Amino acid sequence: MTPLESTAGAIVASVVVACAALVSRLVVWIRAACLRQWLPWMQATAAGLLLGDALLHMMPEAIGRGVSATRLGACLAVGMLGLLGVECVLRAMNRAAATATFAKMTIVGDCAHHLVDGIVIGASFEIGPTPGVLVALAILLHELPREAGNAGVLVAGGFAPKRAFALSVATTLAIPLGAIGMTAIGHSLVFIGSSLALAAGATIYLALADVIPGLWQSLGASNRFAPVLGASAGLFLMWATALLDRALR
Repeated sequence: MTPLESTAGAIVASVVVACAALVSRLVVWIRAACLRQWLPWMQATAAGLLLGDALLHMMPEAIGRGVSATRLGACLAVGMLGLLGVECVLRAMNRAAATATFAKMTIVGDCAHHLVDGIVIGASFEIGPTPGVLVALAILLHELPREAGNAGVLVAGGFAPKRAFALSVATTLAIPLGAIGMTAIGHSLVFIGSSLALAAGATIYLALADVIPGLWQSLGASNRFAPVLGASAGLFLMWATALLDRALR
């Protein structure tokens, strides 16, 4: 496979994966009354999807690409601290804003996550077309539920449904950017593994420090157990896609 073919394949695959964000259009189609009722469940499920993505996809992938336990822990810590620093800046600037900080943090975390997805796709196509297609398919499968859940988080944080859809699609531009960057500089398993571990740390922070805390105030008598039930459902979905990912490879 020539470098030009590898780059073209990575770009096409990353654009296809980015199209998974179109499922976030669901938040626009759902009637406002139903959307308000389902938002706590969507937020909780999104938190579970984020945790499952970090614990069941990104961390095992990082270890599989040669990241030691010590490096893994360090990258997780840096990822968490990095997003904490971003949140400090956003909170300092967000005093009069209508949208909640956790919604803006979701956008930041999504961009970082998608950039790593693109890096992994680009590196896989450097190995060959078959690994590239299989990796892109696996990423597409776990992106579908995440995008719908994240759009729900944005709506819960104060964004209008149409705005949430537009932002969900916009963040996926980081996927082809990551793929192009990776094919331009070549690939290193340790670099990819470290990037995955950094993204896992940021994702864990986002789920536990932003999405779940932003959920409590919207709970009522009919959905008081939404956090644990929704998060469990999200984790189960990610576990199922992790099994499917292994089967495809």
